[in-house]
Amino acid sequence: MAFRLIKEHRKTPALKAPSFGCLKGIPAINVTRGCPHYCVYCYARGFPNVPPPGEIHLYINLPELLERELEKKKRPPRWVSFSTASDPFPPIDEVLEISYRIMELLLSRGIGISFLTKGTIPPDFVELFARHRELVKARVGLVSLNDDYQKLFEPFAAPPLLRLANIRKLAAAGIEVSVRMDPLIPGVAVSEGAVESLVKRLKVSQVTSLSVSALVLRPSVAFQMANELPPSLSRTILTYYRGQPWQKVITSAKTKLLPASIRLRQYQMIKEISARYGLSCRVCGCKNPDLPREFCDTKVEGLTEDKFEQLSLF
Repeated sequence: MAFRLIKEHRKTPALKAPSFGCLKGIPAINVTRGCPHYCVYCYARGFPNVPPPGEIHLYINLPELLERELEKKKRPPRWVSFSTASDPFPPIDEVLEISYRIMELLLSRGIGISFLTKGTIPPDFVELFARHRELVKARVGLVSLNDDYQKLFEPFAAPPLLRLANIRKLAAAGIEVSVRMDPLIPGVAVSEGAVESLVKRLKVSQVTSLSVSALVLRPSVAFQMANELPPSLSRTILTYYRGQPWQKVITSAKTKLLPASIRLRQYQMIKEISARYGLSCRVCGCKNPDLPREFCDTKVEGLTEDKFEQLSLF
């Protein structure tokens, strides 16, 4: 898909404080409206202000806007998260330039950054992060090493081997890296063999922790799957959610969860495989409110002025 980049000025504050549990108290920043990865399972695509397919809106005034906001704050944030509805590393030079300027601004002021990406991280970012390694927490989204999975569900994201290369480069630079296996899509990419193959590669790449969650289904995601996946595959996936009640999960009041029995079997299998290779594995508590509470990462204490419990970017 060819993307049309539209440059605009952001009129609302650069930093937004999410109200939901996993990011509560951590200011977040989105460099763009819309994301070029176009993941089939992305519920942010259903938000009312998301541009139509093929458009990415870049906030070109974000560095100046952010600098003014920071100057006015008596108590600047300790950490800022990227991004709750986009990706800071798309293959678009103008977006990467703004992302770099913002991250450099924050890090130079001693403000930590955390990001989740399915993109390719350029070398100049890795060099920047290496100079501030204690202030950078990197999360890489990676569910499967299968290229066909990526082409079906994450058509314009970086291929799995490039994401592994991201991980190796960040780890070599001394950056804390963890992996999010999220979403686990029922019947797809969650076989024991596939999981073990991925975990072994993560171990070699010096990853020590990962978090997992099954797909949470919203009406917009069901619509995307029905329209963008082969009909037989979308029917198979959606069948798993048939008869499940609509409930509130995170900020959405209309969400279906995969049956708990299926999720628990998947999570236990991944936990056991991870343990065999010395990796810690946590379940995302925000996306599994009906299960005993777990926190995605055990190395992020102190991200807020009070007690921070979980960092979970979708």
